[in-house]
Amino acid sequence: MTTLSVVVPAYEEPANLQRCLSALDRQPAEVVVVAAGSDHTDEVARDHPACDIVVRDDGRGPGAARNLGVDAASGEIVLFTDADTVVPPAWVRTHRRHYDNPDVVGVGGPARPLEDSLRHRALFKLLSDYWYRVSWPVGFVQQPTFNCSYRRDAFEAHGGFDETLPFMEDTEFSLRLKDHGEVVYDPETEVATSARRERDEGYLSLFLMYARAYVSHYVRGRRVRARYFDSQ
Repeated sequence: MTTLSVVVPAYEEPANLQRCLSALDRQPAEVVVVAAGSDHTDEVARDHPACDIVVRDDGRGPGAARNLGVDAASGEIVLFTDADTVVPPAWVRTHRRHYDNPDVVGVGGPARPLEDSLRHRALFKLLSDYWYRVSWPVGFVQQPTFNCSYRRDAFEAHGGFDETLPFMEDTEFSLRLKDHGEVVYDPETEVATSARRERDEGYLSLFLMYARAYVSHYVRGRRVRARYFDSQ
């Protein structure tokens, strides 16, 4: 029987983590929380019945935190979500079904906003669902870390997330992995995640930042590497 683990990085997220773990409770997977910061996030994780393992992180960044979680996990399939995300009741099983195909090395899916406003709903649909549906078939595979999974042996064989990247480590790894197996996009795995970053930084600003990375990779033929993101 295939074993599964969910890795949840949480940097000073006690309230959001409580909600995230409640959504994972009783799903068929081991849950690993990678806690960082000076608040009580690790205590919330230890006290929650859904959490199996708590790892303390020194705040080296999102890629390092997720790699640390994989190191602590025991599952053959490793799923990722974020502390400010709520997964649906069948989320683990929906990801798991794709791995019956031995060619599948990863699965990703969309998100809708936790904040219930027409603006957020419309823009999330455009940028988190329709954009993925268009870009994946042409080879620009992006497994967002609020909703993705990997076959563990493939994840480890290809080095995991690049710990030097301050953001978009998920896209960079997806682009590396897609050449080594099938990466599936499944809209039925949709999660609900916070739109606070989009609210604070602006949809247009984020879109332009990501678009520059896409152009750098595909139009200019450059690999997405740490030096690019460090310059942003």
